[in-house]
Amino acid sequence: MRISITQNNKCIIEFDRFIVSGRLAASGYSFTFTMRGNRRACETPISIFDMSLSLSISDPVKKLVSSIPSSTQVLQYYNHPNSEQLHFETILTKEQVNSLEEYRQEKDLKLSVELRALTLSGEELLSSFDAADIIIPREQWLDALKTAGFRQTLLFEVPLPSTSENLAAILSKAQEFIETGHYKDTVMQCRHIIEQIELQRDDKKQSSEANKKAHDRSQRESMSSIERLLSLREQLKNVCQLGAHGNEEFTRSQAKAVLGMTMALMAESTVGFVDSLYT
Repeated sequence: MRISITQNNKCIIEFDRFIVSGRLAASGYSFTFTMRGNRRACETPISIFDMSLSLSISDPVKKLVSSIPSSTQVLQYYNHPNSEQLHFETILTKEQVNSLEEYRQEKDLKLSVELRALTLSGEELLSSFDAADIIIPREQWLDALKTAGFRQTLLFEVPLPSTSENLAAILSKAQEFIETGHYKDTVMQCRHIIEQIELQRDDKKQSSEANKKAHDRSQRESMSSIERLLSLREQLKNVCQLGAHGNEEFTRSQAKAVLGMTMALMAESTVGFVDSLYT
């Protein structure tokens, strides 16, 4: 990556490194995009200000953030060349991060960036613009997601009951597998969750019988709501079976759907976990 701030087509600063980091925010996820490079010696004093960065998804091009102001308001240069870095901090919503993850899949994150600035030398005020495509390594992006708190947020806003530490660990692992692109492993973790539900409720037999009734036209109409939910849970377990056995592959959206349905059923007290199981 090479992107520059120029004046009269003459390069003042050239950036060749792009780093992203994350941190917790009160709402959404805070990310700092840092550009590092070198500044050139200038024959006359130059001031650089109003620096901003825009981010877009590369292929196809879709705008992500229109303008992120630099944390440094003014830069002043004269004779001596030196290293330089600029920081741009913004907060992305859960929808924006999920959109990035849907686009990234399990690969590196590719973005298009645009750098704008104003330069002033004497009484000459000029605008600078440059654009480049960048690649954020997968591991660096995953670290930024983690420190921004993305892994600490459930993918679906479903109220969950009190659960055991073991179940909480399985849920965390299932979400982490989605973030790292191991979608089949997410589905397999969901099967482990359903099996724990069956064990704690001791209703595996009832679930199987309800599913048989659901496939019998003569009995289906007389099924109660609980029986229908038990049948739904059994069908979901059958889907999850593909995560543990066979050659079936799952997409990111499918893995999210399976995890979402598992969490919703787990939160429903008639077919999922209830607080009394842990008291």
